[in-house]
Amino acid sequence: MTRSDPDATFIVGLHGVLDLFPWIEQVSSEFDLDEDAFSLAVKRASAYAWSSTTLGDKPADNLWDHNDAGGDWTQDGQVRQLAWLQCSLPRPVTAGRKQHTRRLPILPVITVLSDALRRVGTVRLTGTHALVPLHRAGSARIELAEVADWFALADPRSAARLTVTVSALPSVNLTSRSAEIREAALERTYQHMTVVPLKPAETATPGLARPLAGVVQAEGLRRALAFRCDVREWSTDVAAWTTEAFTDSIRAVTGASGHILITVSVQA
Repeated sequence: MTRSDPDATFIVGLHGVLDLFPWIEQVSSEFDLDEDAFSLAVKRASAYAWSSTTLGDKPADNLWDHNDAGGDWTQDGQVRQLAWLQCSLPRPVTAGRKQHTRRLPILPVITVLSDALRRVGTVRLTGTHALVPLHRAGSARIELAEVADWFALADPRSAARLTVTVSALPSVNLTSRSAEIREAALERTYQHMTVVPLKPAETATPGLARPLAGVVQAEGLRRALAFRCDVREWSTDVAAWTTEAFTDSIRAVTGASGHILITVSVQA
């Protein structure tokens, strides 16, 4: 018996183009290193004290428990799924008779994967995806309000246009709540992001390399929503912020449980 439920699976992937440093093979040979996305993610998560594979850790210390990770580092200049992490989320912390559900560790996981990639090369990020367990998503509204101005503090010349898509089980019927979800996202981003509905069937996401990690766990999910979002810059932080804003909006508007898939990709 583990302390994480099977349906608490959380998967995040980073997509783009990676140019490995020319000295990687030399250093790996010199120090007998055999690093990959999984080993680097484990090391980096431990360094931040967000997650650890050390058996002596107290279970409540981990924001997530590592399950698997990988990435495609093919050197061909094409958009690849550079790094992905599959993890399980610990049970909510119980205080007395009440359970406290944490926010999803979206930014921490994206940061760990981004750090791992930038340790071995230069990265041009083109998109992210997250398989999100809504029933494990604590409210993030206050925190989103606190960080909103962070994303206003950006060079206007760095403005970017994003495509955000949301897939869910048909029974969730997200399409009928599109307007409410859009309004909730606007509220949570405090006018630092524009949100314009798109027709999902006509929405292309060239910044993502398929198949997405988590395709098995996402079986049965169908694209229900798509939005064009203008932001003040494009970065891993913005990708995480966008993902969390839409996650919290959908959680608040629908009250749905189970998994949804959120993709964020930058338009050229």
